[in-house]
Amino acid sequence: MDHYNSRKVAEDYHRAFTQYDGNPELKKKVVQRYDKFTSRLTPGGRILDAGCGTGRFVKYFLRDGFKVTGIDRSGSMIDIAAKNNSMAEFMVMDICHLEFPSNYFDGIWNVATLLHLDEADVKFALKESMRVLKSDGTLYIATRTKDTGVSIIEESTEGGEMRVNYYSATRLNELLRDSGFETVENSVEPDDYLRPFDYAFILAEPST
Repeated sequence: MDHYNSRKVAEDYHRAFTQYDGNPELKKKVVQRYDKFTSRLTPGGRILDAGCGTGRFVKYFLRDGFKVTGIDRSGSMIDIAAKNNSMAEFMVMDICHLEFPSNYFDGIWNVATLLHLDEADVKFALKESMRVLKSDGTLYIATRTKDTGVSIIEESTEGGEMRVNYYSATRLNELLRDSGFETVENSVEPDDYLRPFDYAFILAEPST
């Protein structure tokens, strides 16, 4: 994650995804996933954007009347997110150690964050998500996937190198189950930006 602490990388990241948001086909797919998540939440409820980056999705949660807290380990990302979304709360925070009360959030939005964590930290992150999520809440995960889990060094789209962890959809569901979640819906689809890997999209809720 040190890669993303750079101010230049954060600005390049924000610029790239703002440009992609103008693609109608891509926006349609993203909106469909967004709607599946938000339709399960209490109107006006609390959402944790766990690994919010520069706040790409925060403005939509705010528009739809949710109370939003965005966290990220990169202070540079948080600076940009806060500048562009003054009505949300932002904090530099590790998703493996959430500084919130238990049973606090109605929904947790976790996009392109688990790929930065090894399996031990994914377990910590999911257990913390379970702790702060309400019993009727919903967790949304989007992360890179391969048939077999692998951890490799890749060149970042913003320049430089970073370690990326791929988890199979099967293993993700096992990790969710072991953390007390039940998978409601999951799919594996090609990357939205035509990069050479797939993404797993998962909706989960606390097991009853």
